[in-house]
Amino acid sequence: MAPRKVASALLVDDDTAFRCALQGALRRRGVRAVTAASVEEGFHLLEDEPVDLVAIDYRMPNTDGLEAIARYRKLCPEAVIIMLTGFGDIPLTVAAMREGADTLLTKPVDVDRLLREAAAIPPPDRDGVRPPPSTRTYKLEQVERETLEAALSDAGGVVATAAKMLGIDRRTLQRKLKRIG
Repeated sequence: MAPRKVASALLVDDDTAFRCALQGALRRRGVRAVTAASVEEGFHLLEDEPVDLVAIDYRMPNTDGLEAIARYRKLCPEAVIIMLTGFGDIPLTVAAMREGADTLLTKPVDVDRLLREAAAIPPPDRDGVRPPPSTRTYKLEQVERETLEAALSDAGGVVATAAKMLGIDRRTLQRKLKRIG
């Protein structure tokens, strides 16, 4: 099966800088990208024109992205839906998949990785049946590394702030960072 082509994307994120940077990177790769600062704005954009990819942030004002996934799926059943979050964890990933997301990526996300993940998701068959979720497995160390790196990035490299965001002791975070290299 040929990889899925992503020609259009909807980015739903309340972080203007991130949203615009991702939009610019997608456009440079030939993807028509539209953005929404809220879940509702995203709904309106999808009603006007379906897209191949919906990337939605988990933490949004007034709602979370998780609550919006099923509605996005209904509006655009063939689109790949990717949940973006600053803190990837297993329960959130499971919940996102149950709601209809195809996968979950931790922020900041590289646009090439976003497009690779989207291309790897097989489209629904002629009857609209989506294939089962990927059998790809993630090592716990990989998920932990991505979570720690995202928290550290969000904290501007300040270990104490990242530890507070993760709800762990600063020394524990330092040990984990040393262990993962």
